[in-house]
Amino acid sequence: MLGWLAHAFASTRPARDTAGCSISRCSVPMTGPELASRLPMLGSVLYLPARSPAPLDPPLPPGWLVARRELAGLLHTHELVVASMIGADGPREWIDCLDASGHFCARLHLLPDTDYLAWDALLAQGRALPAAPVQSGRLACRAARAELLCFATRRLGGLDLLEATPLGHLSAVGCGIAREAARAAAVELEPFPG
Repeated sequence: MLGWLAHAFASTRPARDTAGCSISRCSVPMTGPELASRLPMLGSVLYLPARSPAPLDPPLPPGWLVARRELAGLLHTHELVVASMIGADGPREWIDCLDASGHFCARLHLLPDTDYLAWDALLAQGRALPAAPVQSGRLACRAARAELLCFATRRLGGLDLLEATPLGHLSAVGCGIAREAARAAAVELEPFPG
């Protein structure tokens, strides 16, 4: 498991979650289109889109479309905040996608079935967050749902389309981690929508 280890000690002053586990965080500047083009390399992930979209959704970046509205937040991303922790049940790592205003857009959870090399490559430009306390609402996961999926992109009429595809297979350990992450976010783990 290389993904969590690469970032587990990124911050010299980790925050503590409510269970007392250390959480290290780092930041990766990344545009939505850059993120979307790299997501298919990850393979299986747990995806948690934001609970409620902004009243007036900003337009998608030029040249991009989404197959489902829940994927639009990924294209509004301006920063990835990577969090790693080692709890009683082992290591966990996730990425919070934040927009230009620092609002939560989506969360991606690393699973044992995720391509760890692609995950590490995605986060290669990470830098430790400042030692100053993080605003409590800035990194909160206000998710609408939790889905196990793979991302795909394709060209459609001269535009790039971001879509989600069903998983071919997920390990029992991956399913357990996904269920626990969904429970921690107070959402149900949903089957892939048809």
